[in-house]
Amino acid sequence: MNNHMLLASLAIVSLTACSQSNLDNKLDSVAKTQPVEADMPKEQKVKVVVLAKDDVDITKLQKQHAEGKMTKGLLTGELDATLDNGLLVSLKILNNQPYGVPIQYRSGMTADLQLLDPMGDKVWAWSNEMMFTQAIRDTVIPSGKEMTVKFKIPQTVMSQLKGKGYTIKAIYAGQAIESKELAMGDISLSLNDILN
Repeated sequence: MNNHMLLASLAIVSLTACSQSNLDNKLDSVAKTQPVEADMPKEQKVKVVVLAKDDVDITKLQKQHAEGKMTKGLLTGELDATLDNGLLVSLKILNNQPYGVPIQYRSGMTADLQLLDPMGDKVWAWSNEMMFTQAIRDTVIPSGKEMTVKFKIPQTVMSQLKGKGYTIKAIYAGQAIESKELAMGDISLSLNDILN
C-alpha cells in the first residue's frame, strides 16, 4: 500500500514538474481562497530499510526475533526468524510491481536457506536435507500478491553455533521469464541478536 502511494506521489511530482510555473500560480490562487489542512496522523511508525550493494541486512534489537528485507529485483523479500526448538524462518515474497511477474522455477524448490559461519562459509543448507522434483514450473505472481516459504533449522544444528557472526541467507529460486532483471536478490540476516 505504501509503495503504491509512493509511486503515485512520484508520478504526480514528475507530471507537474514540467509546468511548475503554471502550477505555482494555480496553487497561489487556491491557497488564497481555501485554507488547506493536512489530514495526517499525529504519530506514524516508520520502518527503516538499509540498502547495501548486494543485499539488505536488518536486525531488530529483540532477544529472540530478527527480520531482514530485500528490495533488489522485481520482487521484494522479507526474512523473519524466531527461536523455538530450533530456528523457525519465514521468507515472505511480495510482488510490489503494478503488473503480474512471470516466474519460472527449474525444480520443485521455491527458495533455499543457508546458515553461514562468521567467515561466510556454508554450515548448513535446507536443500541438503530435501529432495525436489525436476519439473519446470511456470507461474505468474499477481501484483500485490504475497507468498510465504517456511524453513526450520533443527535444534541440533543451532546448539552447535558458538559466538557471534552467524548469518542466514535466503536464496529465491525463481527466475524472471520476460525480463532480464533479477527476480529477487538474496536476503541475509544476522543471528547475533537471536543467539546471544
